[in-house]
Amino acid sequence: MAKGSLGGDTGFKKKKSSKDEAELDITPMIDVTFLLLIFFMVTSTMDDQKPANVPPAVHGVGAETNSATIVSILADPGGGPARVIMGDGSAGEEAPNLELVRRYVQAGFNDGKELCIVKAERDVKQGKVQEVLKILAEIEGLRFAVGVQDQ
Repeated sequence: MAKGSLGGDTGFKKKKSSKDEAELDITPMIDVTFLLLIFFMVTSTMDDQKPANVPPAVHGVGAETNSATIVSILADPGGGPARVIMGDGSAGEEAPNLELVRRYVQAGFNDGKELCIVKAERDVKQGKVQEVLKILAEIEGLRFAVGVQDQ
């Protein structure tokens, strides 16, 4: 038998195994990534919520206010936190916390008022309206609408 025909010495050198090759150390790249992440987290500024400029309503059907619970959110003229009123406008009772608002709307729901209308003045920040709507969403079966200005 000829040498090399059935697995003997063929004269070719064996390829280096992967253990012999140089490995890429990515530790410095991870360190730089974390340093950049920390830098941007420390130097970035959180932007306050700006009031949303809601356009007047053009299309749609209004909700019947007689068969709905109304919650009003009034802006503070001095720039302080918005006031939540249980009722229509400033004629209602001011709620010191959102849990009282939830109880007020739950009582209306139990009396058969399945709709809650949330009215907010134009200068109220959107985050405050979202807080109120989040509390109302906890009441199962309640429908709510956001009051808008007629054109």
